[in-house]
Amino acid sequence: MNLTITPSINNNKNNNYGLYRQNNVAFKASAKIPEQIINEAATKESRFFAPLNKKYEQFTDWLADKATSHIVNWKPVSGLADKLKNTDNLFQYCLTLGSVITSGLYMQRTLTNKELDKDRKQTLAVNQGLTLIVSTLGAYALDGYMKNWWDNVTARFAGHLLDDKDFYQNYINQKVAIEKENKELLAKAKNGIKPELKSMPKITKLVEKHHNFLTKLPEEQKILHSKIKGMGPLRSMIVFGFVYRFFVPVAVTKPANKLCDMYLAKKKEMQAKEDKQKA
Repeated sequence: MNLTITPSINNNKNNNYGLYRQNNVAFKASAKIPEQIINEAATKESRFFAPLNKKYEQFTDWLADKATSHIVNWKPVSGLADKLKNTDNLFQYCLTLGSVITSGLYMQRTLTNKELDKDRKQTLAVNQGLTLIVSTLGAYALDGYMKNWWDNVTARFAGHLLDDKDFYQNYINQKVAIEKENKELLAKAKNGIKPELKSMPKITKLVEKHHNFLTKLPEEQKILHSKIKGMGPLRSMIVFGFVYRFFVPVAVTKPANKLCDMYLAKKKEMQAKEDKQKA
């Protein structure tokens, strides 16, 4: 008796494998559908946003042509930009300019506020102006005061990036040696003539000469240099942000407003006495 079971099993296996392949292909094709939809959505311009994008581009072109170009090409602005292009304090100046604009707008709104009487308008405007001046001078003073300490922090950070435990100590030793030499030069100076003092070592220059820095690829050198150089603006950002956004609103504005209210109350009291005496 001949058995034909094996061929039927093989046929079933072949059929199952064929179904598996078909299902697998179908699954892969269905998996690509979301990707195709995303790609098509990214390449096709939205009917809803297309008019908005067009209007936005027209507006920015008009703004650049009618306003921005005139401001940038204005001689005072061009001269100021030329003087500040190589400065290390550009970040400070930008923060100060932003604060001046903000305080100026507050003063303008205060002076044009119809709900306030004349005396209160003028007093509040003067208060806001003095607050701006004091906070700006304080921010610059604090920023300068922290520079020496922050340089030490930056040296530690540079040593960490260079994987050199001795970098920070070597930097401190150089600073101490230069400070000692400058003191000796000042002590030997005669007739009040100030000698030419040696400048403190710049961390960026020390990093650029470091052997671990020189072994890095150009792109890695660029990134590392940017990180070290960015520590200066970071200091100014912390100091000016603290003064303008925290110290002034909390420690200056409220007491100044109270003094303003006390001054106005005293003035009204004196004015009432004068009116009573005249009557």
